[in-house]
Amino acid sequence: MVREPEGELTPILVDSLGEPVVARRTSPNAQQIWYIVPDGVNWNQIVDWLVQRALPEHVPAALRRVRSHHHLDPALETPAETQARSALEELERRYLEDKTRLKADLKQARQQAEPVRNGLLYGTGSELEDAVAVVLRAAGFAVTDLDEELGDTLSADLLAVLNGATCLVEVKAVAGPAGEKLIAQLQRHLDKWPHLRPGQPVTCAALIVNHQHRLDPVERPAEVYQRRVVDALPFPVIASVDLFRWWCMQDWPAVQAAVLGQAHVAGEREEPPAEGCETPAVGRRRWRPWNRGGLT
Repeated sequence: MVREPEGELTPILVDSLGEPVVARRTSPNAQQIWYIVPDGVNWNQIVDWLVQRALPEHVPAALRRVRSHHHLDPALETPAETQARSALEELERRYLEDKTRLKADLKQARQQAEPVRNGLLYGTGSELEDAVAVVLRAAGFAVTDLDEELGDTLSADLLAVLNGATCLVEVKAVAGPAGEKLIAQLQRHLDKWPHLRPGQPVTCAALIVNHQHRLDPVERPAEVYQRRVVDALPFPVIASVDLFRWWCMQDWPAVQAAVLGQAHVAGEREEPPAEGCETPAVGRRRWRPWNRGGLT
């Protein structure tokens, strides 16, 4: 036979499924109370919690009978005690309100940052392209998705326009070291562009690569190409990790200079990175002027 315990079980703390974790059982005659807690807990913490939280809420008369300093009838307080207690309660109320508001702000900020952060640091394909487009627009470029407008693989991925400069942007991701075929792909797009848009000549181009994206950003080489193959290129090669750092610090002049292939004087000054933007520990890069001949 199975006999159910007599008395009333009142949950005090419940888990995500609504099952009691801490509960109070009262005998039928209400003369005895058992508190049920999980096994293996710290009993000092349990006793402190019972005295300071559970008893004042559920059995306040018990603390009054033993004249516990953990409970005092507010009617017996002095004005100084009442003022101090009220101020403490107000402080706790404001703290909870501020904590709730700040947690909501943090959640919203992370929801906005995650697509760009994940796209630039770990993304491939359209995820990476979308993240790059967000950064370029934030830096002041007017960005056109050429894959969507002209068709996939027909031209470079993005067209970025700023202050009269028109730039073809090819966005690629590679799990290992970047191959030189990425350079050749962008060069082919440059050669084909006059036939696609004869009335809109390009003045520059840029290759943005999320290289070795399976590695943690701090473990990746700072340069996309370890060989100095980029020295003879008519366009810059930019690591998406660098783009992330500039976006994180809102260093829009650095983004503009890198994409347009200009010397970035302002970006060479040493500034501490913005809080939370220190993950890609790659050295600050000094951009040199690029030879843009033959792109118009």
